[in-house]
Amino acid sequence: MATEVVRILVAIEPQMYREVIAVHFRQERPRSEVVLASSQALRDEAERTKPHLIVANEVPPELKEEGGFFWVELRVEDVLVASISADGYSDTVRDVSLQDLLAAVDKAEEKLAQ
Repeated sequence: MATEVVRILVAIEPQMYREVIAVHFRQERPRSEVVLASSQALRDEAERTKPHLIVANEVPPELKEEGGFFWVELRVEDVLVASISADGYSDTVRDVSLQDLLAAVDKAEEKLAQ
């Protein structure tokens, strides 16, 4: 039985940050499909790729309302802070790490496996 591939859309600014996050996802979760987009192209790319997880500085409200996927919003305060929403679960993580982001990928993968 083939399992569905987790599709991740990374739309973080600046570009270097999204590239680093994408490389990490590809190394640590090689079965995932990682797509990059600028903040401006986020909506169009989400429509095209139908991601299971969106990692962005800001996820547009209409995408949050559509549901059907997980999302992580990253913002800089005195440290890097992530707001994570996954299948009814939400949390805020201060001083977020790449491992915290991988946990969101894992949650999306678990949901797909159900």
